[in-house]
Amino acid sequence: MDLIEIIKEVGRGKDGAGDLSRDAAYALYGAMLRGEVPDLELGALLIAFRIKGESDEEMLGFYHAMQDALPHLQAPAGKPLPVVIPSYNGARRQGNLTPLLALLLARQGVPVLVHGVTRDPKRVVSAEVFAELDIAPCRDVDEAQRKLDAGEIAFLPIEILSPEINKLLQLRWRLGLRNSTHTLVKLADPFHGQSARINSVTHPEYLQKSSAFLKASGARAILLRGTEGEVYANPKRCPEMLYFNAGEARALVPAEEGSIPEIPDLPGAMDAVTTAVWIRQALTGEVEVPRPIALQAACCLYASGATDGLPG
Repeated sequence: MDLIEIIKEVGRGKDGAGDLSRDAAYALYGAMLRGEVPDLELGALLIAFRIKGESDEEMLGFYHAMQDALPHLQAPAGKPLPVVIPSYNGARRQGNLTPLLALLLARQGVPVLVHGVTRDPKRVVSAEVFAELDIAPCRDVDEAQRKLDAGEIAFLPIEILSPEINKLLQLRWRLGLRNSTHTLVKLADPFHGQSARINSVTHPEYLQKSSAFLKASGARAILLRGTEGEVYANPKRCPEMLYFNAGEARALVPAEEGSIPEIPDLPGAMDAVTTAVWIRQALTGEVEVPRPIALQAACCLYASGATDGLPG
């Protein structure tokens, strides 16, 4: 692999850079994961892709290289397809409700795997909320499999799921910028096709790009605009929710238009303790689960095969 030629190709800026083929992108990202790209060249490539953006073919190549590096979890027998929930951003203004979505699905008998980071210096991550809900992170992949088989939520830190991916994620703190891996890891499927995933975007312009990827990859997934980078639906205004399967897409829930009729009761602060207390209240009916999150859970039940009924 000629790294200098690759850097020349992708590093000429937003307007002058070229794109790699899917095969070349696959080989390059595999080399990154294996630690075969020296630090100087790795930094140059990550910044180059950050500036120019990844093409559809590059994303597919990167994705398949990532998938080949992931361990294999088994979908529990006799149950709906597991739902895979990525959690990599955390909360910065309001309570992080990703754990609520996971618990809503788990109590309906759906196997739930949450993977993500365990800390962020500026945000409250799902791992902290799970800890307050007495859900400990899995110590290894085998423990995650045992929890899934037993009907428990499995929270798998990315450093356990894939130390190689985690190394690329951690370069954010060294380079000062996110890189392609931050997008890719949210698409990770440790069940290798035997799951339903939730994929979210922060900015509306990325919906088209994510839609194209999910169609091309044949993924079974729910796509929506998330909240503060997390995958749960905005509890104050319901976003459109799209369902992808085998290259086809359709809308299951339309976007809420107009003024907000009523602001739901939400956690009074964003810290993990307050959020966990509120989630317990939502699960027991003391406070109402926000309608957008209830609809999202219904979409996930449909995608997993737990129900034939469409959300409504």
